[in-house]
Amino acid sequence: MRKLFQGKNLLYIIGTLALIIIAAFFVKVPLPTISLPAEHIPGLNIFGFPITNTFIATILADITVLLIGYLAVRKMKDVPEGFLQNMMEWVVEIFDGMLTDIGGKKKARAWLPMFLTLLLFLLFANWWELVPGFDSIGVIEPVEVAYAKMGVTTGFETKEVLGVTSLVANEVKLSKEDQVAIKEEAQHAEEANHEYHGPHDPKGYVLVPFLRAAATDLNLTVALALIVVVLSHVIGFRTVGLKYTRRFAMPVITGMKPIDVIVGILELFSEFAKIISLAFRLFGNIFAGQILLFVMAFLLAFLLPLPFMAFELFVGFMQAFVFAILAFIYFEQATHSHAGDEHH
Repeated sequence: MRKLFQGKNLLYIIGTLALIIIAAFFVKVPLPTISLPAEHIPGLNIFGFPITNTFIATILADITVLLIGYLAVRKMKDVPEGFLQNMMEWVVEIFDGMLTDIGGKKKARAWLPMFLTLLLFLLFANWWELVPGFDSIGVIEPVEVAYAKMGVTTGFETKEVLGVTSLVANEVKLSKEDQVAIKEEAQHAEEANHEYHGPHDPKGYVLVPFLRAAATDLNLTVALALIVVVLSHVIGFRTVGLKYTRRFAMPVITGMKPIDVIVGILELFSEFAKIISLAFRLFGNIFAGQILLFVMAFLLAFLLPLPFMAFELFVGFMQAFVFAILAFIYFEQATHSHAGDEHH
């Protein structure tokens, strides 16, 4: 115990305490705006379609996966060389063996590309959130505009830091009267087919980040869930033909027709439940993790967020893996017709 407070260890402890004290009393950061829908980047539209920060993050995750795949196979050799080729071959072998244990070699080889596509895309989409500046660089807009768009009522003052306009932790809240006036002005602007830009002298500002974790957008998670469930039905029809419909209409489960009818109805409802569970599990965990990191940095800017960032590394991988492995399981389940001519 004495060695803990001697030599370099003592310096580390003093330095850590100094950082904590500085963060607690001198480094105050504003709490980022927490918005359930993805934010539109002001002035960024493609053919009239507004671009959101989660859309940009999705493209970034796509590019990351494609770039790593390209670099891994660019100089591929029979005897793996280099970190990337060895790493990617190790990943393929690990998950190929796992999927073989679950569904057999034929199904594993058929659906491994889809499994790894989902896994790697979601993995990098989740991990990009941990890169410094990911949620903190963007466009500063008046809180009045943010209220008209998303109902945000709290803004912050701004300050020039090294020539860059930044938010400071001095809160500015819109009063009830302000909110009523903003609603009326925004409605008039909409009726005149004009964009509401807020007052000439805004009371405060909010940050609209250029990037936000892709899975914090329900549009993405619901779309992925729909793709997985629809593809599972395509696989079912391709594998067992029209007998696949027996899963939902008079399946042979118990041999008692009234009960089997109920089972078929439950199977039909379970398909909708799959979409909801896949989409909201991924969305809820990643969105909650994002808020957790925001709050930790707000409470103590230095050191405190580090263990939570490490935890989010694990959560990001687990959520990507769970989504991908459930997709594979749904594919495998779809190959059984429940028509009474199978042996399980």
